Amino acid sequence: MTDVRGEIDVRADGEHRYRAVLETSSGERTEHLVTSDAELLERIQATEAEEPFLVRRVLEVLLETVESSGGEVPAVVDLRELDRERPELLPSVPLR
Repeated sequence: MTDVRGEIDVRADGEHRYRAVLETSSGERTEHLVTSDAELLERIQATEAEEPFLVRRVLEVLLETVESSGGEVPAVVDLRELDRERPELLPSVPLR
């Protein structure tokens, strides 16, 4: 997950809400909203202090996928929905 070729800027935008700007290695910039909640954090055993790191790491994974196989990162990334679709992903994301 550290081989991300693009840039990621994440900023808190309320409780369990983050605004992110992603820039791919080709220079394309996109804006995203990432949401989470306390129940999800509890399920994956992450603290609220670790939540911004979780958001960044998930965006790194999504950006890597886009960089390697095409597609695009959704404008809204709901971590609860992502967890339902890929239950193995969030618990496996290193936060330290």
